[in-house]
Amino acid sequence: MRMNDVDLSAIAFPHHPAGWRSPSDLVAGFTLAWALELRERTRLSPFAPFANGVRDQLPAQYRFDTLGKLITLSPGATGTMFGRNSIARLTALCGAWQLFEELNRSWHLRSGDFGQFADTLAYVTGGNDRPSLYRDLSADLSKCLLAIRLRRASSQHDQLDLAEEWFITGDEDLTFEDSRGTVSLLFHFSNLNQVPVGLFSHSFVETVWSTARVTVDRLGPDRVVEMHREGCVPVSGVVSRC
Repeated sequence: MRMNDVDLSAIAFPHHPAGWRSPSDLVAGFTLAWALELRERTRLSPFAPFANGVRDQLPAQYRFDTLGKLITLSPGATGTMFGRNSIARLTALCGAWQLFEELNRSWHLRSGDFGQFADTLAYVTGGNDRPSLYRDLSADLSKCLLAIRLRRASSQHDQLDLAEEWFITGDEDLTFEDSRGTVSLLFHFSNLNQVPVGLFSHSFVETVWSTARVTVDRLGPDRVVEMHREGCVPVSGVVSRC
């Protein structure tokens, strides 16, 4: 499967309300929701929006992750359940791909530049122990999706990794069980670097929110709200009703 075969802006969830029917719609909704929450946090505490006590002052729609229910799986989800939940899979993939396109506007990845690839890969996959994209956020799936998207861009080919194909198709044959019986995916960061990642019910929600947070940090909440101004009321409505 090739990247040109995938259209994440196409209607995938026809029973959703207008504006929430494609993976791209959902990514925009989560990103806008975080931008709105960050603006409210900053209004309440301009110099420390994440300080203790700020969360308790937020309106109810920001204190509880109602929007995340759209992609939440049950705690006991199995491999088959992961595969059947196209909302969780496609939203996570779309968020990572869109974030990559935004980041590459400044990265300008060069084909065959191994040094640039290695440095960028370390930045994408790193944690809070060094300068990194996600810092202390929980985003294992997004890190891995960004890493293999980075590998493909650096090598100038559009053949999807098998892990990416799973996010699109949910084909159970593309997963495996690790030594502890955890349903997992194998991500190919390079020809010599293969990384197994377990699939857990919480990973998808954490990944989508973390990707939204990094996007808002990069663009700024005001710019995100302006980009999606027509969605402010619908997002608020969905957040309140979920």
